[in-house]
Amino acid sequence: MADQVATACIQPVCEIGKCLWAPIARRINYARKLPLNKQALFEKASELEIRRNDIVVEINRMIMQKTPTEECDAWRKKVAEMENNIETIRQECNVKKKCVGGLCPNIFARIELGKRVVNMIDDIGVLLVKSKFERGFLIDSPPAIVEKKPGPDSTLSTSAYNTLGMVLDKIQDESTPKIGIWGMGGVGKTTVLQLLNNAPEIEGKFDHVIWVTVSKSQSIRMVQERVAQRLKIEIHGSESNETVANRLLHGLDRKKYLLLLDDVWEMVDLAHVGFPYPNKDNGCKLVLTTRNWKVCQKMGTSTEIEVKGLSKEEAMKMFNTNVEDVVRDPAIKELAESIVEECDGLPLALKVVSGALRKEENVSVWKDFLRELRSPATSFIDELHENVFNVLKVSYDQLNTPEKKKCFLFCGLYPEDSKIKKPELIDYWKAEGILSRKLTLEEARDKGEAILKALIDASLLEKCDERYDNHVKMHDVVRDLVLAMTSPEGGEESAHLVRAGISSEKMPEEVEWKKATRISFMDHDLRNLPESPDCPELLTLLLQGNKNLEVILETFFDNMPNLRVLDLSRTDIKSLPTSILKLYNLRELVLLGCKNLEALPVGMICRLSQIEVFKLTGRLNNESTYIVAKELSDLSSLSSLEFDFRRVDNFQYFLQHSRPWKQRTLTVFRLAVGRDFEMEWRMEEYKRCLCYQVSGGEEMGSGLPSAIEDALN
Repeated sequence: MADQVATACIQPVCEIGKCLWAPIARRINYARKLPLNKQALFEKASELEIRRNDIVVEINRMIMQKTPTEECDAWRKKVAEMENNIETIRQECNVKKKCVGGLCPNIFARIELGKRVVNMIDDIGVLLVKSKFERGFLIDSPPAIVEKKPGPDSTLSTSAYNTLGMVLDKIQDESTPKIGIWGMGGVGKTTVLQLLNNAPEIEGKFDHVIWVTVSKSQSIRMVQERVAQRLKIEIHGSESNETVANRLLHGLDRKKYLLLLDDVWEMVDLAHVGFPYPNKDNGCKLVLTTRNWKVCQKMGTSTEIEVKGLSKEEAMKMFNTNVEDVVRDPAIKELAESIVEECDGLPLALKVVSGALRKEENVSVWKDFLRELRSPATSFIDELHENVFNVLKVSYDQLNTPEKKKCFLFCGLYPEDSKIKKPELIDYWKAEGILSRKLTLEEARDKGEAILKALIDASLLEKCDERYDNHVKMHDVVRDLVLAMTSPEGGEESAHLVRAGISSEKMPEEVEWKKATRISFMDHDLRNLPESPDCPELLTLLLQGNKNLEVILETFFDNMPNLRVLDLSRTDIKSLPTSILKLYNLRELVLLGCKNLEALPVGMICRLSQIEVFKLTGRLNNESTYIVAKELSDLSSLSSLEFDFRRVDNFQYFLQHSRPWKQRTLTVFRLAVGRDFEMEWRMEEYKRCLCYQVSGGEEMGSGLPSAIEDALN
C-alpha cells in the first residue's frame, strides 16, 4: 500500500520534473550547441547572400524593361534586415564570451545568443523558400514619361538654344497644337528635337513624350510598331493596321501626349497610326522635323520654324573647339577660316571636317583638304546640299586606307537610323574579305574595333547611348552620301543594291542585281524573291528581318558563285533550296531566329567547306539537328558558332570530332544543349557561352553530363 502511495506521489513529481526540465534542457542546448549553430547560421547567411546577389544582378540587367514586384521589394527589405542582424550576431560572438572580470562563462548570455541564432536559421530558411518567386519577381515597367536622348556635345551653338526657346514658347501656346521645324539636311533639326525631348519643362507637362524617327521609307505599320514599343503595348503581326490603331488609341485615351516626329518626308496621318488629333481641348502636341516646308503644310502645322545655318562666329567657335590648339598657328588659322566658310554654317559639315582635322599640325594637309573641299560636287547627288556632300566626300577621301573606306561604305547596307551591332558588322567585314584573311577572328574583332573608332573620330559614324554601347549608328545625311557613292546608276564605288527598311513590293531590275557587289533587303517586308537572279559579282546578301518571306525558290542561288556572306535571320522560311549547295565560297551563314526552319539540305555544311561563321537558332527537327551537329564537326575553318545541339549526345560528338574546338580556334561560340528557343536573347550578351538546360525526364542528381563538364573544362 505504501509503495502504491509512493508511486502515486512520485509519478506526478516526475511529470512535473519533465515539464520543468524540457525548457531548461532546451536553453542549455542553446548554449551547448552555439558553436555548431553559429556555423550553420553563417553558412545559411552565405547562401542567402548568393541568392540575393543573383536577384539583384537580374534586376539591374533588366532595369530598362522590367521592375521588381512589390513581393520582391518586401523580400529584399527583409533580407537587408536579416543581414544587419547577422552582423550584430558576429559582433556579439566576439564580445559576449565572459562574465564581468572574465571569471566565469556567461551562461545566460550564451543561452540568449544561442536562442537568437536558432531562430535566425529558421527565418533564413523561410526567406530562401520565398526567394523562388514562383510567379516571378520582375514585371514590365510602366512606360516612362520621357525616354531621354543622348545629349548634344559641348560645342552646341547658341542658335540651337534660341530655336529650342521658340519651340517651347509655342508649346506653351494653346493655339499651336502642331509645330513644324524645317531646314536642310545636317543643319541641326534633330539636335533641337533632342534638346526639346530632354527639356525639364516638358516632363511635368505631359503624360507621354513619344519620339519616333520616321525617315524616308517608313510605313504606317513601322511607325505603329515604334509607338507600341514605347507605350509597352504588345502587337501581333496578324493584326491589321486598323486594329493596331484602335489599340494605340485606347492606350492614349485621356492621356496628354507630346509626339516628336523626326525626319518626316511625307504626310503621316496620325489617325491611321492611332493618335487622337492634337488640339486645344486635349492638350496634346505634335512637333515634327523635316527637310521640306511642304511637309509641314501637308501635316497641318500651326507654325513653322526654320533652322538656319550657324553664323560665321558660331561656326568658327564650334570648329576651333573641335580641332583644338592647332588653330593657334597663323598659317592654319587662315586655312581654318576658309574651310569653315566652305561648310556654309552647317553643324554636321563642321563636325565632320573638324573631326578629320583634329590635332592635325601639318599645314600641307590643311591646304590639300581645302583644295579638295573646293572641287566641284559630284553630279549625281541631288538631294544633298552641294556643300554638305562635298564636305562629307572629302572626309571620306581622307580615310587613309582602302580598308577603312570599304568598311565605312558597308555600313550603308543597314536601314536608316539603325543601331548597328559592332560584332555582327565586323564579322561581315571579315567574312567578305575586307579585313585580311590572315587575321584570326579575335584579331579581326580587334582590328574592326580600331576601324570603327577611326570612323567615329572622323564623325562618319556615331556612338549610340550607353544602353547600346556595343552598337554604332550612321547619320541619315551621311548614309545618303554612301548610297549615292555606291549607286548602281553612277556611283564611284562598288555597286550596292539597298532596299533596307523600305516597304515596297516592286523588285529591282535585273541589271541592278547583275551589277551589285552587295545587296541588302534588311527589314524590307519582302515576300518573294526572283527565280534565279544573275549576280556574278555579289559578295554579301543580307535578307534578315523579312518576317513574311516564307519560300526561297530552288534555283535562287544558282548564279551567285562568289557569295561570301548570307544572312537569312528572322525570316519565316521552312527550308533552304538545294541551290545553296553551289555557294562554294560562302564563309558566313546566319540563320538566327528562323522559327519555322525544320531542316537543312543533307550534306550542305560539308559542301560549304569554307564556312568560318555559322549561326542557327530555331526549331530544327531531331534528325536534322543530329546531321548538322555531325557536319559541323567536319568544318576545319570554323571560328564562330551559334547552335542549339538539343541533345547531349549530339554535343558530345561535336566535342570529340571538331578540330577547331580541340585546337581552340573556335574562339567565339554560343552553344546550347536542351534549351528552349526563348533563351536566345540571354545568350547574345556573351562572347563565349554554353547554356545547358535539363530537359524533361532528366535528373540533376547525378551531376552534369560528361560532355558539359568537358566543355566547361
